[in-house]
Amino acid sequence: MGSKRKRNNREPSAPEQSTQKRSKPSSSSKELDKSPFALNLSIEERRREHSLYELLGSEDVGDRINAADAIVSGLLNSPEPVLLRHLEKRLFRGLASGRNASRLGFSLVLTEILGQLFGSAGLANKTYTGLTFEKVLNILVEKTSPGGGSSSGAGGIGGGQAERDHYFGQVFGIECFVRSGILWAEEKRWEAVLQILLKLMQKKSWLRSQCGWIIVQAVQYMSEPAMVEETLLVLIEEGIVKTPEGVGIWIVALDKFPDLKLPKASPWRNPLATTTLQSLPPVLKDSGRDTSNQNTSQNDQQSEGSGKKGPKQANWTAQLHFVWDLIVAHYAKLGKSADAAAAEQFRQFWERVVDQGFFSKSASDSQKFSGFMIFQKMLEGASSCPFILDALFSKNLMGCLMNQAAKEDRFLHRAALKALKAIEAAVEKDPSFLPAVLKQLLGGHGAYNFDQRTNTKTVDKILQFTTPSTVKAVIKTLKLKDASKSGLDDEAKYYQALGGYLFRLANVPSENDGESAGSSKSVPGTAITLLAELAYSNKSVPEGIKEALRTRTTSAFARLVKRPEDFGHLCNAILSIETDLNPEDEVATLVLPQAYERLKDLLEPVPESTGKTKGGKTTAAAGAPRQALALLYAVGILQFYNEEPDVVDLFDELDECYTKLSKEDKEEEEEGVAEYLVEILLAMVARPSSLMRQVSQQVFEAFTSLMTSEALKLLTDPLAADESEKGQQALFSTEDEDMADAEAGSDDEDEDEEGLDSDVELVDLEDAGSEVPDVDSDDEASDSDSNDDKSDDDEEEDETTDKNQEELDALDNALASVLKSHRLDKDVDAPDDDSDGSDMTDSEMMAVDQKLAEIFKQRAKTTSKKKEKKDAKDTVVNFKHRVLDLLNIYAKNEAARMNPLVFEIMLPLLHLVRTTTVKALGNRGCEVILALSGQLKKARGMISKEEDVVKGDIDTEELMALLEEIHEEASKDPSHAFARAVSTASLAVASVLLAASPSTVVDKGDEDEDDEGEENDVEAGVFGLYAATQRKWFNGEVKIQASFFSDWLNWCQSHAAAAVAAKEAAFKEAVIKKEAEKREKDAEKKEKKEAAKKDVVKENGEKKKGKEQKVNGKAKKGKGKKEKKDDSDVEMED
Repeated sequence: MGSKRKRNNREPSAPEQSTQKRSKPSSSSKELDKSPFALNLSIEERRREHSLYELLGSEDVGDRINAADAIVSGLLNSPEPVLLRHLEKRLFRGLASGRNASRLGFSLVLTEILGQLFGSAGLANKTYTGLTFEKVLNILVEKTSPGGGSSSGAGGIGGGQAERDHYFGQVFGIECFVRSGILWAEEKRWEAVLQILLKLMQKKSWLRSQCGWIIVQAVQYMSEPAMVEETLLVLIEEGIVKTPEGVGIWIVALDKFPDLKLPKASPWRNPLATTTLQSLPPVLKDSGRDTSNQNTSQNDQQSEGSGKKGPKQANWTAQLHFVWDLIVAHYAKLGKSADAAAAEQFRQFWERVVDQGFFSKSASDSQKFSGFMIFQKMLEGASSCPFILDALFSKNLMGCLMNQAAKEDRFLHRAALKALKAIEAAVEKDPSFLPAVLKQLLGGHGAYNFDQRTNTKTVDKILQFTTPSTVKAVIKTLKLKDASKSGLDDEAKYYQALGGYLFRLANVPSENDGESAGSSKSVPGTAITLLAELAYSNKSVPEGIKEALRTRTTSAFARLVKRPEDFGHLCNAILSIETDLNPEDEVATLVLPQAYERLKDLLEPVPESTGKTKGGKTTAAAGAPRQALALLYAVGILQFYNEEPDVVDLFDELDECYTKLSKEDKEEEEEGVAEYLVEILLAMVARPSSLMRQVSQQVFEAFTSLMTSEALKLLTDPLAADESEKGQQALFSTEDEDMADAEAGSDDEDEDEEGLDSDVELVDLEDAGSEVPDVDSDDEASDSDSNDDKSDDDEEEDETTDKNQEELDALDNALASVLKSHRLDKDVDAPDDDSDGSDMTDSEMMAVDQKLAEIFKQRAKTTSKKKEKKDAKDTVVNFKHRVLDLLNIYAKNEAARMNPLVFEIMLPLLHLVRTTTVKALGNRGCEVILALSGQLKKARGMISKEEDVVKGDIDTEELMALLEEIHEEASKDPSHAFARAVSTASLAVASVLLAASPSTVVDKGDEDEDDEGEENDVEAGVFGLYAATQRKWFNGEVKIQASFFSDWLNWCQSHAAAAVAAKEAAFKEAVIKKEAEKREKDAEKKEKKEAAKKDVVKENGEKKKGKEQKVNGKAKKGKGKKEKKDDSDVEMED
């Protein structure tokens, strides 16, 4: 049966392929025939029925619904024999089919037809009088019984699988009767169906849960308590009460009818009541067992008591019994009803049933597996009922969870990890759960070092979901009042774990907390402040662990600096440090308090009354240098507490910068600031520290607008240093031991998932430029470069091998001369000497030892010198990389504003690309040049669109001189990589010169000189320079890559195309404008004509009205005369 059960499990996956093939002729796109089915089938009618039932078994929901609609409509309009034939031959028989989704589709049709026959419509009493309820139910039992109404019985084709299909079909059919709602009109209907379900439960144990679930649905449909009471009485008589199915049925019945009168024979009133919890664990303990391979009856189970061998214990299944869904719903309902005793009831249920049942020492692995699934189910229900969460993390469960998750070889390791992932998912879904979950994991029955105990990152991950509303409760859970209550052996381990948790909290992004950077409720702000206090101010922290905590603090600061929105957190954390200072320390008593005062002053916002500063910078722009200087003061204070050297010199330079920034005369505030700043930043980037690197970049970005020509020279001079010991001595006149021996941190156990907690950067020269794209544009050039590099590498390897071999030969010769011996491969050349040295005296042996010691000493010196040379080269190269990072920031910021000073860094960058021996460094220099060129192009486009871009004063003479120097530089190295860099720089300068309008050109001569002539001179100079360089290249005077000139021609071509397009656009715009003007004139003429017409009409109307008035006047006069005449005639008659 086991293999057949597996085949049944694969059932859902098999139809997927056939469904994909049959999904093309979908019925959703066409209307199906809903006409009545014929009594006598023709070929067309057979095809129609076949296609409809084929669609009814489709896995596509739309196809099933459309086919069901057509079949139901056709059958209910057909005569009774047709309907009976379909029920017998098609619908009930099709329930036993395992093809695709046949059971679902056929159940849909049967539910609707049963409802129409025996429901409110009453078609069985009107139209289909021969189809009684008993007859239809008998058809179901007959057609879904193994061997009945089928060509293959239990022992026929298909064997056990066919039997299973028939029984499942019977269960589906009974469920159709229940869902149609026809069983409650007559009591005998439900009794008949219930008996069939009970027989199935007794005959096939693997159908118990399915049959029990149908009874649960039936109880939910019942509206009369009496029917529920009769149902429960039948279940008691059949012995179904003390089973997982019985518990579920009782829970649903009591939830629906709380005042239900239970039979006296009932073993319990409420299975979840406190008084009955003792008898519940044996019932629910095996609710997770997969009984699909137990094909035994109740009589077989009773044979266990007679001494016969019972059935084999079933495996556990990943599908949890439905009774646990009902239990969760029951307690969730109690929680919503504000029942005060609900929390206590659930706590007792969980401890006595789950914790002491599924996780007891005597519990099997299958029961513990089910226990983990129950735990996950309860976590899902905790969202609607918070008191469930408080009781879940019980003693036995937590012990089993930590033990099983600790090692991969544990039997339930994967189940335990799945439970931990469920915890993470619950906290991610509802972050308000975090304080309660964290309290249970780190305290109670958990462990303060929970992640170490389980070898997971559960606590680390859920800490990332901390919010400002929960940070206070989270900190309260992490920071214990008494370190001894943490449960750890050593107090130092507690502080080490606490530092790790605070470090994780400090990495929570500020944008997720919904608070401002300086908010006291901010997650990273609160965490970094406590971490700094723990590392520097807390006297109870052992001295041995403080160094590790300070390393974590420095690393946290480095990450905060990357996020500008967290600037306030870092400074506030520095200001919160309180420690006892040595009164005899001059730096501590004088310099440090002054640094604190200036840090507080720089954090104050810039007064709005100051308006704009030099260069038109707004108040916000003027405040950026102040914030950057405040950051430097904060780092200086941190260095002081870390007892790093040269802190006094740093504070002196910062004081100079502070004084110049604080001058009332804003016109002079920038003078000298940039030079001091560059000196400070170069000293910072020289240290192999991630914090110093991040701080230097943030500060430099705020001061780029204040840079001067002298400051840029200070910044670019190190690029020309030799990559050797000589270059190291030139860059660093005094040896800084801290640079060579930087602390890498002592915390090896709590290594962060993203990298080391140490602030020290470990840079590999071979990988330093791996992220920089290759600057070669064409494949041929890149191939030749790679070949050149490979050949150079091969030559270097050969030279190194030869040198090593020479050194080894020299060592062998020295040893041979001292020991009077030779190598085995030199026996032929060795002189004959019978002496073996065994007769050497003690003094001779001592002399030999001294000579050997001298030889190995010289060997060690030689090796040490090699290492020193390599370390010196690495130091210089790393320093140049940091300088290039700063230059890249300057190029991106100032080139976008067309700052003329940005052109001063081009030649040093080209010199670096040409002279460096490290390919990664050259690629990085090319990247900076490309970024500079791109920003200049973007700035020109924004200026042409008249956007808000600061246009610098372009001195054409200086730029022409620079362009000439670039062309001279291009002839010094014919390599492809350098040609790309120098071509980019040349085009950048040339494009700026050609795009400079007369209004931006600064003429040092006569200001009344014609601007057009000057512009022509600039163009002639640029084109003439390229022509002269190309002529030298043609004559063989210089060696330059052809791409240098092809790039220029391509740029000219694109510029010409743009100029033509601009002219065409201008012409089109002029035509459109002319047509618009013509339309406006035509419209004006038309309006004038219409106005004239209106005037004529108005004039004609007035004339007509005047004539009418005259006619009416004459008529009135005639009428008056007549009336007077009539009056006179009357008087005369009188």
